[in-house]
Amino acid sequence: MIFLIIALVIILLFIAVCSWITWFMFKVTYRRMSVDNEDNLLYLYDEKTRAAYPRRQISFPSGGETLAGYIYGEENDKALAVFSHGIFSGPDEYLPIITYMIDHGYRVFAYDYTAYNNSTGQSAHGLPQSALDLHAALTYIESDPELSKMKKVTFGHSWGGFASVAVLNFDHDVAAACAMSGFNDGHTVSMEASVGMMGPFLGNILSPFISVLDRIRFGRYATINAVDGINKSGIPVLITHADRDEVITYDNASIICHRAEITNPNVEYVTITEEPRNNHNDFFLTCESAAATQEFRRGYAEIEKKYGKGMPVEVPRQIRHEYYSKADKELCNRPSIEYFETVCGFFDRALEK
Repeated sequence: MIFLIIALVIILLFIAVCSWITWFMFKVTYRRMSVDNEDNLLYLYDEKTRAAYPRRQISFPSGGETLAGYIYGEENDKALAVFSHGIFSGPDEYLPIITYMIDHGYRVFAYDYTAYNNSTGQSAHGLPQSALDLHAALTYIESDPELSKMKKVTFGHSWGGFASVAVLNFDHDVAAACAMSGFNDGHTVSMEASVGMMGPFLGNILSPFISVLDRIRFGRYATINAVDGINKSGIPVLITHADRDEVITYDNASIICHRAEITNPNVEYVTITEEPRNNHNDFFLTCESAAATQEFRRGYAEIEKKYGKGMPVEVPRQIRHEYYSKADKELCNRPSIEYFETVCGFFDRALEK
């Protein structure tokens, strides 16, 4: 009897500890996030950009929160390109591709996720949230007297790449979609992160706890995935991924590694292999820019080592600002026009069908 009681206590303690670790991982990963304009390597929405590309800010509901949306290029009518950003960022960090689309006749609708930047909320809850927020954005667009008349395409990077095609599980009138470095399902990405932080043994133990927490937070949408959306829609879809992506792994978490499961005949695939831009963030850039950006990141990683291994590492603001102020932003932000042409050209062809 005593043995059974001890065993039960150990099991309950194990469950409690694993549940707390999972909850804490989610709390840190999906905490409220705002882009720091000063400590950022990218050009953000500064005075010069505002003058060249004015935008109108709107708001719309998603769940119990109010999201901030931004409409650029309102003089354009080719189509409405709905953009979804990656994690720990916002639309401003993707201005090169947003402005490229504007320059080529598209009106662009971008927005901040739940708990990001100008949107409300204290937590983004988990990876399925990006698809639900895009679902809310498209619902708003379809209710707007002017925007609802336009053809719509979706595109996004990473967390937004997932959203741009996972949202096709809902019944929206989308003409085409492009996923850049997107993942197929949230659980695989969460497990890769868990294993990366705690090693294979402890990391894999958390798998059922991650599934349960996602189910509690998202209900039936906890297992929403990209492949199902792509197959259900049947629309033209462009999947692009870098072969050395260190965040959304090419051979495990990516949408592109699930291509054997994709039955939609209108899907195109592009793998970026050109070094050094063939990774998660730098495929947007020229090779020269990618090299400069990576050198900058290596330098900052050395600074982070001095301040521990927290989640996240807290480098004093003054130190961060001094380092970022020395960056050659012009060199680090030269866009890969060839890649942008690929995405824009794909949408142009899809809209002609």
